[in-house]
Amino acid sequence: MKALWKGILGIALAALVAAAPAGAQPAALDPGDATFRLFARSDTARSLNDPTDATNREWTSATAESLTELLTISPAEGYGLIRSKAVSVNLKVPLGWHAIEDYERLAVFSPDRSIRVIVWRVDLQFEGVPDLEAYVATKAAGLRKRYPGIQASSRTLPNGQVLGVLNNVPPRKGDREPRTILDLLTPNPMNPKRALLMTFGTPMSKAEEFLPLLALMARSLEITWKSDY
Repeated sequence: MKALWKGILGIALAALVAAAPAGAQPAALDPGDATFRLFARSDTARSLNDPTDATNREWTSATAESLTELLTISPAEGYGLIRSKAVSVNLKVPLGWHAIEDYERLAVFSPDRSIRVIVWRVDLQFEGVPDLEAYVATKAAGLRKRYPGIQASSRTLPNGQVLGVLNNVPPRKGDREPRTILDLLTPNPMNPKRALLMTFGTPMSKAEEFLPLLALMARSLEITWKSDY
């Protein structure tokens, strides 16, 4: 994969950024030669649509969470295309992974739960920030205040998306090591105060391996926009 964004937080985020002319800003997230097949853990859709699956049952039994709608699968390419009613998106996810939603957000995670993706809608006015860049900066500042060892950076892409990066994030219960967190914010073209946020978390030791998956998922994202959503 091409190294175009070198040195940021000591992680190969360069592999995520598409090539651009010298001196220009990178155009978009780029998975390089990675495919969903690289991250798939199954050839079937059982983890995505079987309510009797042990993990699915754990999350959906007597709770507000439910499975997402499975639109189609491509075993050869290693993904299932899901529809989330909670955030009004279509999204490709690796086969063998899980996708659970409640009334406000979508959660996608690997079988061992170490790689987690959360998708939700953001109201910048409610958050008290003027724009996407300020949202990312405010979140980073708040976390660094609590955990000074966190490293943070961000970049605005020409397509209007903002990518925030947090490194050395303290592990949560069940995690075995510090984490790398990426926040990809996509602006609502109908309302500058609204956006879709995809938060992608991975163990630091696996960041280089799994970061291309963020680009794959972001590339597949189909968002239904409304002026107030």
